[in-house]
Amino acid sequence: MNTNFALITGASTGLGLALSKELAHRGYSLLLASLPGENLKEVTTTIRKKSNVEVIYFETDLTEQKNIIDLCNWANQYPITALINNAGCGGSKKISEASIQYIHTIIELNTVATSLITRLLLPNLEQQEKSYILNVSSMAAFSPIGYKTVYPASKKFIEHFSLGLAEELKNQNISITILYPGPMKTNNKVSSRIEKQSAFVKFGVVDTKVIAFQSIESMLHGKMRVIPGKINKLSKWILYFLPLKTKIRLLSKAIKKEIEA
Repeated sequence: MNTNFALITGASTGLGLALSKELAHRGYSLLLASLPGENLKEVTTTIRKKSNVEVIYFETDLTEQKNIIDLCNWANQYPITALINNAGCGGSKKISEASIQYIHTIIELNTVATSLITRLLLPNLEQQEKSYILNVSSMAAFSPIGYKTVYPASKKFIEHFSLGLAEELKNQNISITILYPGPMKTNNKVSSRIEKQSAFVKFGVVDTKVIAFQSIESMLHGKMRVIPGKINKLSKWILYFLPLKTKIRLLSKAIKKEIEA
């Protein structure tokens, strides 16, 4: 059994679950983390039976600093060769209608948790012959968006944090990869939001299994950036060349239409 472990946050559903299965398929032992009450025990049992790898789970709320420290103290008992910072959240709301808790949760989970987990696991990763960090950003990182406001900013943070980290660790044994997934039908609520979007957005949907395969493959080959899906790659270049005011206006109009539908 593989004694090298991968830690995946947000591992119980959606992309996190797909990434966990992909790593297990490649023979990695797994440390899975997610919120309590998300059937993580059942996920752990299923992956263990199907892949014959060691799978251990830890349920906690990563918006609390103490819980992050507890998770990392637990994880550091094992030799970690891959850290997958996948846990995150978002949504679409007028900023005037967003609760303080809503904003706080996005910031804490998307930016603070990723930063602190990386810092606390870094000595472990440095001890391994070769190790990897995969940070999950988003296509939303490529432009500010009205009616989302906090979420794109948090995902831009992930990008800048990862690029700075890669520069700092370039002479070490740790490879950094940034994943920019587009729309994903991870649950009924998200699927309903996607169906209210334009045909172009819907064409950008990529199956989580495909994203997981491309992400892990790219990570293991030391690729810095991963944008799954041809439509999403095209969108990235369109956003790059559009004037800032134009892309903010177009994207914000689409999100406003979604929340008013």
